[in-house]
Amino acid sequence: MGILAPNKARRPMAAPARRTAPPTLMFGIGAPKCGTTWLHDYLAGHPDCHFRAFKELHYFDTLQEGKFDWLLDILHSVIERRTAALADASPKRRAELTDEIIDVRDYLALMNQRKDDRFGYSRYLVQGVGLKKLVGDITPNYALIPVKVLAEMAAMTKETRFVYLMRDPVDRLWSHVRMDVRNDLKEGESYLEKSRAHLADLMEGRADAKASAYRFSDYKAVIEKLRAAIPAEKTLILFQEDLMTPAGVKRLCNFLGIKYVAGDFGKEINAGLPADLPEEDRAAMRRALRPQYEFVAQNFPNLPESWQQTMSEGFA
Repeated sequence: MGILAPNKARRPMAAPARRTAPPTLMFGIGAPKCGTTWLHDYLAGHPDCHFRAFKELHYFDTLQEGKFDWLLDILHSVIERRTAALADASPKRRAELTDEIIDVRDYLALMNQRKDDRFGYSRYLVQGVGLKKLVGDITPNYALIPVKVLAEMAAMTKETRFVYLMRDPVDRLWSHVRMDVRNDLKEGESYLEKSRAHLADLMEGRADAKASAYRFSDYKAVIEKLRAAIPAEKTLILFQEDLMTPAGVKRLCNFLGIKYVAGDFGKEINAGLPADLPEEDRAAMRRALRPQYEFVAQNFPNLPESWQQTMSEGFA
């Protein structure tokens, strides 16, 4: 008869840790140019959070608007760029890129169905979550979807949370305009003059311009939808100016039920090309956006200094 193995071989193995509750589901719904990319990067790097490789999933707005071709083209493009980058990548980066490609392909398969598959969407979000406390989808376009859809999103889990970011309305809109122009600037065109022309289109409602950047400036409409669709305790509305502080991040972490981890407040993301806004344009934007300043001031009395400065310039 053989000799018994050492005692440690007979010691029962510890049972693997198990979840006692599903992860919190967090939606970041905007507004664009208010720090949503910084928010995503902070949470994606947080040890308590699990985010997939593709930042803006556009699940609910794609269903609402039927823009499957648009989203599928983006997903194919992401896969092509990641695949092309493999050739010159370091071994570590190759492994990261491979994981990202697999990740985006998973989402591509889901959206290729061209139908509402909430179970598949939820399964995609939690795939690989392990014991982490939170999964999420940060897509600013969700700010524009109807109350009914927001309410359906809120009911997806018992622990669903919404985060909405605001920024000084004039600064936000001008940043959005510059981003749009930067992405469409042709050789020989003046960045400033094209930005001013695009701003004029937005302000005067020409073509379909108001369907995008200008609508994202309507904080009042979004906040009223959130209040109609979602219990107050499940919604956090933050100024971008406050988020980028230790106190703001602590408030965010407390709301989401995750531990506090310091943020990189010096990290600049998606910064637009600089272009000084002429005073006549700035004054026109203040007049057009006056209802937003007044609504937010009535509902959030502790306005950041940038908001107070803009309001002190007057709306005449």
